Amino acid sequence: MWVEKYRPRQLDEIAGQAEVVKQLKGFVKEKTLPNLLLWGPKGSGKTSLVYAVARGLYGDDASLLNLLHIECSDFVEQRKKWLKEEKRFRFFYDEQKSAIDIFKAVVREYAVLSPVSANASFKLLFFSSADLLPLNLQQALRRVMERSNKTCRFIFATSKPAGVVPAVRSRCLNLHFTALDKTGALDALLAEIAEAEGLKLTAGALKTLKQFARGDAGAGINILEAAAAAAAAAEAKTIGEGRIKEVVQNAFLQRKKAEELLDSAFGGRRKKVREGLEALIKDERVGAKEVLAEVHEALRRRLAREGQGEEERGEEERGEEERGEEEARWFAKLVLHEAEADFKLCNSLNPIIHLEELLAHFLF
Repeated sequence: MWVEKYRPRQLDEIAGQAEVVKQLKGFVKEKTLPNLLLWGPKGSGKTSLVYAVARGLYGDDASLLNLLHIECSDFVEQRKKWLKEEKRFRFFYDEQKSAIDIFKAVVREYAVLSPVSANASFKLLFFSSADLLPLNLQQALRRVMERSNKTCRFIFATSKPAGVVPAVRSRCLNLHFTALDKTGALDALLAEIAEAEGLKLTAGALKTLKQFARGDAGAGINILEAAAAAAAAAEAKTIGEGRIKEVVQNAFLQRKKAEELLDSAFGGRRKKVREGLEALIKDERVGAKEVLAEVHEALRRRLAREGQGEEERGEEERGEEERGEEEARWFAKLVLHEAEADFKLCNSLNPIIHLEELLAHFLF
């Protein structure tokens, strides 16, 4: 898979996070590290950076021996089934104990063990999607962090820092990751991969690819790989906009559902709005920020269509000018409400509330 093939191996290879890399290179050089809280949007390089830090501290051969990566979403979704099937935890698994108790035992025992490398003074314990961990587990982690400071460093990665309890956040160096599409890093990364694979990526294809990736490097690389496979089947070396759209049908489905959410909001059907949000976020596991972005794009397209309709109609058919100005002010207010919702989502444990509040403003 291209995601792994082109995953950064060294800190200098991390794209779009210059300030974060600069801080961590100093720690790695001194062979030390504080507990870390890495927060930022999905696909911005948090996991890749942790593995690069491990290589910098321990070398390629010993990096994985001194790093335990726990994907919290796997534990939350599967509980004892995941713990039972994970070979690394077989010595701690006890059918008679609860999943929470087993998890605590794993963390507690790993944290106090000495590192494998002779020249290392501590190991790394990495929790990705840390906001998904139950609050009682997070409180337990706080105590383990205090007791095992000499033998282990804790790293938490999340897109929702508010989901990590203050007691844990305050014991970590907090580092913010910027979305890669905000800095141009995603464009450069995708173009570089296409060139390395001997492919020509048109400007339209790159723009569409970036649009659907929404700052997520992993998503962008996966779409590019799928488009490359489709191009290879057609014996083509150029990837155009149409080729990208062929492999993102699911994204078009989300676009349709965003349009349906807008229709329900404009129609005052609040129950349908809540059901639509729950289906996307809870059932299909679409991120709240992704839903917000899709709603924004759906609103923008609707504005464009209405604006085009106004241009096509004669002056005598446009209605009162005051009405048009009132609608323009209303749409401007909606954009402000979107910005407010975006801010609230960064510090919320229940994103549906804020998205539902946003869509309630869409009644004209």
